[in-house]
Amino acid sequence: MKVLKWLDKHLEESILMLLLSSIVLVMLYQIIRRYFFNSSLSWSEEFCRYCFIWFMFIAFSYSIRLKSDLRVDAIVNILPAGIKRVVELIGLLLCLAVTAYLFKCSFTTVANVAKTGEASVGLRLPLKYVYVSTVAGFGLGTFRYIQRIVMELNPRKKSGEVKEELK
Repeated sequence: MKVLKWLDKHLEESILMLLLSSIVLVMLYQIIRRYFFNSSLSWSEEFCRYCFIWFMFIAFSYSIRLKSDLRVDAIVNILPAGIKRVVELIGLLLCLAVTAYLFKCSFTTVANVAKTGEASVGLRLPLKYVYVSTVAGFGLGTFRYIQRIVMELNPRKKSGEVKEELK
């Protein structure tokens, strides 16, 4: 149970830290090689690009978990509390529908890329591994929206008990 709570709170953070650290270290290594040893890596830019792609899809689900996903709420904020809650729930359901649809479609995309057998130029990495980032990102995003909807519908939310459980 402790492991699940830790994963719930830190999964995206851990992956994002690993990806960002990898980007920084590889770019630093590339800079040192280029300027001090007059030699460069053929794969560093490609590696960092693919890490950044993964970073963006994982950050998508992380923003949902933090409730900092992109939305325009100027009108929603002036609504009465009861109507505001209904509108927010409808918004979450719409976001869930879109994210779930993209999650479903991402499997087809990965399968189509896998069929081509295409690999990256520098790393010779099969591109299906890059495209799997869509499955991971939209899958985690779908899960996070479901969590948010459950929290929104949970009557304990008003008493602050749910917030304590997330700590």
